[in-house]
Amino acid sequence: MEVLEEKLLKELSEDARVVVCRFPFPHWPHTCSKGAGLDQVWAYDVSTVRKTYPSVSQ
Repeated sequence: MEVLEEKLLKELSEDARVVVCRFPFPHWPHTCSKGAGLDQVWAYDVSTVRKTYPSVSQ
């Protein structure tokens, strides 16, 4: 997952939002989540995630 996390941070714009289901990004702080178990989804705002990973450039 780390490779995908880094790729998305490098390629997505600052105002992008990533929504995933079943498997959350383990190193990213989610903005919100909904559901439970196999029906759970997580949303991540790239601008918030970049505050956690300032060394990853666009």
